[in-house]
Amino acid sequence: MSGPIRRLLAVRVEGHPLVATTVFVPAMAVLFGLLAWRLGLHVELLAYSALAAVCVPLAAIDLVEQRMPTKLLLPAYPALALLFALAAVIDHDAAAMVRSLLGMASLFVFYLVIALVATGSMGAADVLLAGLLGLALAWRGWTILAAGAILGLFYGALVGAVLIALRRASRHTPIPFGPALIAGAFTALLIPFD
Repeated sequence: MSGPIRRLLAVRVEGHPLVATTVFVPAMAVLFGLLAWRLGLHVELLAYSALAAVCVPLAAIDLVEQRMPTKLLLPAYPALALLFALAAVIDHDAAAMVRSLLGMASLFVFYLVIALVATGSMGAADVLLAGLLGLALAWRGWTILAAGAILGLFYGALVGAVLIALRRASRHTPIPFGPALIAGAFTALLIPFD
């Protein structure tokens, strides 16, 4: 595992096999391969690969520490926007770029409302992550955006319900929500909903 990622995790890797190099790197490689298989060799693959490169460590950090560092989240916004803008220029598809920006704003606002209404249910980083995922999901279309948002909520609720049923958590136990959002987004990207 690289030095910057190890510093971001700020935990002893040997104590957490989930983020060990033997799992971390292959998980990212599999995700890159699945994205290439699903999307083909188009310019937008660069943006989705960058998203995967950010989301895998974010999910690992959130699972281990129940936080997602803004050091990873905030730089991902302009990086993805630039890569999607490049794809829009090359493909002559300004509508996709506008849709991506609207999707980013809509998913950000949607999760912000949830965070404000259900106090303590999710943190500011979850809301930031939702906006980033909205940018990527909406590029593929409104159906993909809706599917990713719904699946993220479903996965989060399912994990919470299972943990409560197994008495590993209560209704008041904080559960990392970032991995569910990420899993929902990549499920929507990889399964043909369009």
